[in-house]
Amino acid sequence: MAISVDTVYKKVLAILNKESRGFLTPDEFQRIGSQVQLDLLDKAFHDYNRAVARDSMGRGGQGYADIPKKIQDRIDPFYATASVTLTSGVGTLPTFYNIISVSTDSRQTDIERVEKAKLSFLLSSPLTTPSTTFPIYYVTGATLTVNPSSLTSVDIDYVSVPNSPVWNYDTDANGAFTYTATGSTDFGLHPSSEVDLILGILRYSGVVIKDPSVVQTIGQETATKVQQENA
Repeated sequence: MAISVDTVYKKVLAILNKESRGFLTPDEFQRIGSQVQLDLLDKAFHDYNRAVARDSMGRGGQGYADIPKKIQDRIDPFYATASVTLTSGVGTLPTFYNIISVSTDSRQTDIERVEKAKLSFLLSSPLTTPSTTFPIYYVTGATLTVNPSSLTSVDIDYVSVPNSPVWNYDTDANGAFTYTATGSTDFGLHPSSEVDLILGILRYSGVVIKDPSVVQTIGQETATKVQQENA
C-alpha cells in the first residue's frame, strides 16, 4: 500500500490555486513532501511508543486497545527485520529510521537499550553487569554495541528510512509539466495518512487549512476534472 505521488501533487496544486497562493514546482513538492513524510512517521512512532507505554501500565481508557493498532498501521509499511552479526559485541546496522527492538536466542531474549554514558555505571557492580540472561545494547551512528561481547548475533526489528517521493515529468512545448509514471516514486505512507500528508505539504507552503474536509472536496473536484478531460 502506498499513496500516489501524482494524486497528492494534483490535490496540493488545486488547493494552492483555490487559495491563490501560487505554484509549487515538482522539485519543491518533492523536497517538502519528503520532509512531511518523515514528520508523519516520526509522529506515528512517538504516538505508538506512548500508547504502548500507557497500555502496559493499565492506564488505557475505553476503546483504547484499538489506538496502538491504528498507529501501528502507519508504521507497518516501513517495518523491517534483520539479523546482525557481531564481532566482539560490535556489529553494523542496516540503514534505519528507528530501532524497535533488539533480541537474541531466536527472539526469546530481549536486549535492553541503554545510553552509552551509563555503561560504565552498569559494569561497576556485579548486580548490574550485563549477562547473557540480561544483555544490553547501545547505538552509535550505524554501529550496534552489545554487552556481553560473547554474543555473536542479534535480531533487530526496525523502521526503515522511507524512499523520497519522486514526481517524474516531461515538459511540453509550452513548458508545462506532464506526469510520467516511469521513474516516479509514490509516498510509502499508509493510505490513511493521505490527508495529513497533504495538509503538511500545504503548511510548509504557507497555507493553513483548518478544515480537513477541504482536502476531500478538492480531491473529488480534481477526480471529476480528470475524468472530464479523459472523456
